[in-house]
Amino acid sequence: MGFMKKLRLKAYPTISRYFSHTALVEGKLKYTEEAFRCLFIDNVNFKSYMLPRMYEGAAVSLKTGNIWIPRFKTVLQDYSDSIDMCLAVPPREYMSEFEKLAHLGTHWSIPSFVDTSGDWKETKKRFHTRKRKFSDRMDKDPMFSCRFSNDLKDFDFFYYEMHKPHIQKRFGDLSELGSYDQAKDFFLDGGFVVLIKEAGKTVAGGLCAIQDNTLFMHSAGIRHGNEEYLKRGALSAEYYFTLKYASEHGISKVDLGPSKPFFNDGVHKTKREWGATFYPVNPPKPRVFFFIPEMSKKVVKFFENNPLIVPKEDKIYGFVGWTGEDHPSAKDEKELTKRYYSPGLDGLMLIRPCSKNPLHIPFSVNT
Repeated sequence: MGFMKKLRLKAYPTISRYFSHTALVEGKLKYTEEAFRCLFIDNVNFKSYMLPRMYEGAAVSLKTGNIWIPRFKTVLQDYSDSIDMCLAVPPREYMSEFEKLAHLGTHWSIPSFVDTSGDWKETKKRFHTRKRKFSDRMDKDPMFSCRFSNDLKDFDFFYYEMHKPHIQKRFGDLSELGSYDQAKDFFLDGGFVVLIKEAGKTVAGGLCAIQDNTLFMHSAGIRHGNEEYLKRGALSAEYYFTLKYASEHGISKVDLGPSKPFFNDGVHKTKREWGATFYPVNPPKPRVFFFIPEMSKKVVKFFENNPLIVPKEDKIYGFVGWTGEDHPSAKDEKELTKRYYSPGLDGLMLIRPCSKNPLHIPFSVNT
């Protein structure tokens, strides 16, 4: 590595506290024929995560650069007449200032757990229909088997042959791969690996630990990142055996760890299907901010395409767009509740074009 590159790497943590990358992007908003222009301000590659869910096909980068973060308010004013939205992930030192200016904020990720109190039959009632059917099938005629291990050789096999290739292959540049040493420390501090077998071959696994009557699912993976194992249900089997183990050993809950706040994020959807309860981040400070010059129909369409969990005071809600011509009827509200209900949410906040305040749709105790 050259001297200048080493110098830049060493200086980056300090520089990134005061300067941020910017990108002005335009493309066709998904499921519309509308052009949608968004200004991204972040140093964590959040733009790469958002582009596929925002645009139909490739978007065009109109302008890139850097800004001095204390000038953010001025930059936003300069762009307010020419963008549909600004998405910003500021350094932690500036979060409070951004929060005051933002129209909406959410967390980088939302934590969740599955209630495994009661017997296995009671636990399965909390699953969505598809996962409940999978569990019933596994109870009667298992397609996979399982082995629990605290052998370091099995941990190494899990990390290098399953977890690392799975994360890198599935998420590419967006991979959030924890280091081997961090995972090993977790394993050595009372952890174990769950190894899933199909026809005698180990095809998937997970890293877990039990503490204070909670089973923590740290990470998971499939062998060589092979998507065929995923399609055949190998990771579903890992959830199944882990949740069943907790239920049958009197462990009251399984911590699933964090996932992105969007309802249509793949990891988030999987956790919901297994009956996850989502809960507020502590401290409840947003990390990702939306700045919206006008709550136009296409901005609302973006939130209709990409509903997400947002915090408000000490509670969390589903934030959903509604582009229907009429005010949502009682039947519409019932359908929205059915689609987005998750334990831990205090209802939905439904936003409509040109509306200043979202409509609150509470979740009843009988939902």
